[in-house]
Amino acid sequence: MRNRTASSVQNILYSVIGQTVGLLLSFILRIIFVRMLNSSYLGVDSLFTSLVTVLSLAELGVGSAINFSLYKPLSDKNTEKIKSLMGLYRRAYIFIGCVVFIIGLCMIPFIQKISNVHSQVPNLRFLFFLFVVNSSISYFYSYKKSLIIADQYRYITVIYTYVSFALMCIAQGIALIIFKQYVLYLIIMILSTLFQNILISKKADKMYPYLKDKNIKPVDKGTQHLIVRNAYAMSLHKIGGVIVNSTDSVIISAFVGIKQVGKYSNYLLVTNALNLVFSQIFTAIIASVGNLGAELDKKHVREVFNTVFFAGYWLVSFCSCCLFVLFNPFIKIWIGSSYVFSTWIVTVIVLNFYIYQIRRPVLTFRDALGIYWFDRYIPVIESILNLTISIILTRKIGISGALLGTIISSLLTNVWIEPLMLYRHGLKTNTLQYYLKFIIYMAIAAINILIVDFFVQYLVRGINNTALAFILMMILTIILFNLFFVFFFLKTKDFRAVKTLLIGILNSLKEKVRGE
Repeated sequence: MRNRTASSVQNILYSVIGQTVGLLLSFILRIIFVRMLNSSYLGVDSLFTSLVTVLSLAELGVGSAINFSLYKPLSDKNTEKIKSLMGLYRRAYIFIGCVVFIIGLCMIPFIQKISNVHSQVPNLRFLFFLFVVNSSISYFYSYKKSLIIADQYRYITVIYTYVSFALMCIAQGIALIIFKQYVLYLIIMILSTLFQNILISKKADKMYPYLKDKNIKPVDKGTQHLIVRNAYAMSLHKIGGVIVNSTDSVIISAFVGIKQVGKYSNYLLVTNALNLVFSQIFTAIIASVGNLGAELDKKHVREVFNTVFFAGYWLVSFCSCCLFVLFNPFIKIWIGSSYVFSTWIVTVIVLNFYIYQIRRPVLTFRDALGIYWFDRYIPVIESILNLTISIILTRKIGISGALLGTIISSLLTNVWIEPLMLYRHGLKTNTLQYYLKFIIYMAIAAINILIVDFFVQYLVRGINNTALAFILMMILTIILFNLFFVFFFLKTKDFRAVKTLLIGILNSLKEKVRGE
């Protein structure tokens, strides 16, 4: 069996490198996009991306439910059961892809009213049709990728994903510079999605030759029941998650305007890139945690969770500090002062990012341990609260209202209920310790960020060179935050556990390099 830590480290390393390269290419492509097309196209691109994310609700948690069912047969090398599950996966995803396409077509007649765009962007319905095509075809080959990931070889899919993404960005950039055509930009996106999924599918066939077998037994009744139960629970989680995280652009477009959506999308590009990094990191360890939960006692699982939670807190509070201090200076250098938001809006964006990401360790262990059922209705309640509060606040205070609605609804529901369910049904212990840590950690993060911001602003004042000032701010933020963080936590058990983990990871990497 593959070593869990080594697998997780390898998957995380490839994911972070891939996402870093992808982020740099995205920034360059955004500069070209802004200069070659008017600002309304930027808003339309962000809005349509959010709308097709809503279309992904058709997946209804089927993927997560089947992934969870794959951990045990992969651990036992039960080829027949894997074949049965993948056959079910294939049929489900072909059906989902067709449903996404049909629902997308039904939305096309209403797209003009949803987007609140007039003459600035022609052929709006056809543009949305291309987004729908891209979303639907992503399901037809992608199911095999899940087997590779569940088997702790996520780094392989990362390589294929980001090589394809890099080629897509280069082709889109060239197309925008030469032809200045948004339609061609989207066609390249569709071809890239198709190309990437076909390549990963062929790789899966080579890694698991039995996927080509025609003799496939039906999934047994017990597994079917478990998948249906988990898929139903995950569908409610997915509905809530998509509504909460993908409707801000729609609400802003409807009540503030499409150009403000474009402006917000620049900040969203940065936070979404960080979201993807966090997603890649924590998704990279899901298979290992799932395998861990299937084999070891709950006490060890709790210890691993505490270590992962503290490591995640360190990372998310550090990223939040960087965003708070560096966001507006970066936007000014990147695409210009006219795209900069007020400090208040930036604060709300950063707080929204922090609240979402601090939940990652809990969500990771929930998904890995298959605990979807117990809080299945909470995301629906959260989404109703989110839409209601966001619409009311956006009409009163603008863009920040949409984000505050997300923050408030999350604090009222998922932030405290998700860990309660994990501790009660997965870790089998009391949640009070987690809640105390959550509050103390958040207070320390806020103090740390304010201290760092004060010192950074004080030390760089008087520097007229914008680029030099930004570089100095970035260096100071990185150093000061981590110095204060170590000062706060040096003597704690969680810090020592993460330190031990990091030393172990570095030693394993050294051994691997020497071995190679």
